[in-house]
Amino acid sequence: MTDKLHILVADDASFTRDLLKKGIRGTYPGFVLHEVANGRQAMNKLSGGGFDLVLCDWEMPEVSGLEVLEWLRQEEHLAELPFIMVTSRGDREHVVQAVEKGASNYLVKPFTNEKLIEVVTKALARSRGISAKALKRLGAADSQPSANDSASVLAGGLSGDLGIAESIQTRGEAASEQPKTRAVPRRKVIAQVRYSAGTIGCLVKEIDFQQAVGIIKRPEQLPALFEPATFDFTTEDDQQTSRMNAYVHALQAAEKRREAEFVRVTLRFVDDDPEKQSHLGHFFQTIDE
Repeated sequence: MTDKLHILVADDASFTRDLLKKGIRGTYPGFVLHEVANGRQAMNKLSGGGFDLVLCDWEMPEVSGLEVLEWLRQEEHLAELPFIMVTSRGDREHVVQAVEKGASNYLVKPFTNEKLIEVVTKALARSRGISAKALKRLGAADSQPSANDSASVLAGGLSGDLGIAESIQTRGEAASEQPKTRAVPRRKVIAQVRYSAGTIGCLVKEIDFQQAVGIIKRPEQLPALFEPATFDFTTEDDQQTSRMNAYVHALQAAEKRREAEFVRVTLRFVDDDPEKQSHLGHFFQTIDE
């Protein structure tokens, strides 16, 4: 490791990793960013030391973000390392749980760049005992992309757009190995869509392992194309809720007039979590009966 600040980004969705890296690099181009795709890789990477901050997803295959945090706080040389939990679980119960386990802060998906930079700045400034202005100067130096940054960063800094392309390709390949499972609800099924401007109810029209298509009542501020979002659904038989991380793939007026009150929205999923996929499959069965 060099004298630059090193940040580890851990998330099983490459789309989210790219959003985090792109957001941080926009304000702190001098930071060195590393990435891993699951909790076990994060533990292996962190065990060598040399990191200044961890941004870690809660729901990951193999080892969860909470398990990484618990392990981290038990390691003497890592016990004080700033740790930001990044997750779609934004309810008070989970916030308290993460803080009690030793999280320095909490970032709820979908997040804005402003919120991301706020929590990163606060965590690093506190741990290093410097002001936000001093941290900005420290992170302002030019830097070359590290060898373990994704190809999207190495190809000119367009990590957001290329992350989307990578996600679509990955999901498409996975689909070829799965049964063609798709649901068209025969009754009224309401889920929730969360994005930067708030939360809105969504009437589910079609859903499969790659995407959800639904109708929303036109809000004061529509989500933007490619904007991160979260699709929250609950199965009625067991009241279990899952939160699928996604991005806005398409928006279309549901009526043939400029003042259309309803909008058709397509969300592309970016999660690669077996537990979420299993619950999504169960959701298909319960709404397509």
